[in-house]
Amino acid sequence: MNIRKQQPQGLITIGQRAEYMRQGNASAVLRAVLAYGPVSRAEIARHTGLSAPSVTKLTSSLIEAGLLGELAPVEPTQGRPRVPLRVDPERTVALGVHIGLLRTTFGLVALDGRILAEREIAHPRAAAELTPRRIAAQAAEGVRAFLDERLGDRRLVGTGVSIGGWVDGARGLVVAHGPLGWQNVPLLEELAGKLPGPLVLEQTVRAIARAELWFGAGREVDDFALVFIGNVLGAAIVVDRTVHRGPGAAAGAIEHLLATDDPSVRCPQCGSGCLSASAGDLALIAEARAAGLLEPTPRGDTGPSLDLERLVAAARPAGSGSGDEGAQALLRRRARRAGRAIATMVDLLNPSRVVLAGGILVAEEYLDDLRAEVALRSHRGAAVAEDIVPAVFGARTLVRSSAVPVLERVITEPFTSLGLL
Repeated sequence: MNIRKQQPQGLITIGQRAEYMRQGNASAVLRAVLAYGPVSRAEIARHTGLSAPSVTKLTSSLIEAGLLGELAPVEPTQGRPRVPLRVDPERTVALGVHIGLLRTTFGLVALDGRILAEREIAHPRAAAELTPRRIAAQAAEGVRAFLDERLGDRRLVGTGVSIGGWVDGARGLVVAHGPLGWQNVPLLEELAGKLPGPLVLEQTVRAIARAELWFGAGREVDDFALVFIGNVLGAAIVVDRTVHRGPGAAAGAIEHLLATDDPSVRCPQCGSGCLSASAGDLALIAEARAAGLLEPTPRGDTGPSLDLERLVAAARPAGSGSGDEGAQALLRRRARRAGRAIATMVDLLNPSRVVLAGGILVAEEYLDDLRAEVALRSHRGAAVAEDIVPAVFGARTLVRSSAVPVLERVITEPFTSLGLL
C-alpha cells in the first residue's frame, strides 16, 4: 500500500518561512518609503534595521513589481550620489466607493494615498428606490464609465466599499443603516461581479481611521481613537495598529454617551442628554433653527452640511463685525458637550491620540473648547489636550478611506497581493 506522508497541519516549511520573512521585510521597506520618502537605500536600512544588501535586493524587487520608483540621483558634497526612492505615484491604484444617503462617491486612489480622480452620482430622491439592488446597479454603471475614462494603463488591485451604520465587513453585511432603511443587507454579495475585485467592505468611520493610520494623523502612533461627530456619530478604536471590531463588529457606538445634564435635552431613544441628542450636526442645526439663527434651507440644497456651514459663517467675524454671538454660543456649547463624551472615552481607553473627524471640524476654532472640557473631566488632566488633533483629511476623505483597506493589503503583503509569490 502506497501511503503518502502528509505534512502536519499548522506547520510552516522552511521555504514558506523564508517567503513570509521576505514579504515582511518588503513591507517594512515599503512602509519606510511611505513614511519618510523620498529616501535613499541607506536611509531605508537605518529606518528598518535591515542590512544594506537586503535593502538593495528588496528595493529591486519592489521596483520590478511597480511599487517603487527611483528619482534622479542627488549629488552629495562627498561620496557616491544618493538615489532617492519613492512609492510609484501612478502604477498601482485601488478603487474607493462610498455609499451615502444622498449619493455614491467613487474614485481612484494611488498607493501613497493620493486621490487621482473621483466622481459622484446622486441617488434617487424617492425612498422606495433606495434599495440595495438599485444602489448597487447605479454604482456599477457609474464605475464602468469612470474606469473606461480614467484607469488607463494603471494596475487596479481591487475595490474598497464603505458605508455608514452598523457594518460587519467580515460577513459582507450591512447589519443596520437607519437613514437608508437597510437591515441585514448582504452588500458584498449584491456588488459581486458588478465592481472590480477583490472587494472589501468597511464601515465608514473605521475606514477613515485606517486612512489616518496609514497616511494621516495616526502614522506616528500605534494606538488612537478616531471620533467622528457629524450627521452620524461613531468611533474607531485602533490598538497595535489594528482597528478593534469586537463580536459582530459592533464596537464604536458612541451615540448615547452622556454629553450634558441639561434637562431640556432628552434623547427619544435613551432618555438622556447623550452625544446624539446634544452634539451631533442634526441636533446642532435643530437648536439653531429653534433659536432663529438659520433661515429655511434654500430649495435645491442637499441638507444639514450646508446648514452647518451657514451657521459657522454666521458665527465668524466678517469685515468689521464680530460675528453672531448666538451662533458662537451654540458652537462653543456643542464643542463642550462633545468634549464631555470624549473625556469618558479617554479615561476608558487611554489612547495615545484622539483624532477628530466629521462636521465638528467645520468650526476648528472651537476645538480648544472641546480640549478644555476633556482636560476638565478626564483624570489625565491638562496633559490630554495636546493629544486631541483634527484628522488630516477633511471633506475629501470618503473616496480615500474607502480604498485604503485594499491598499493596506498591498502595503502589508506586497508580493502575495500582486500574485508574485
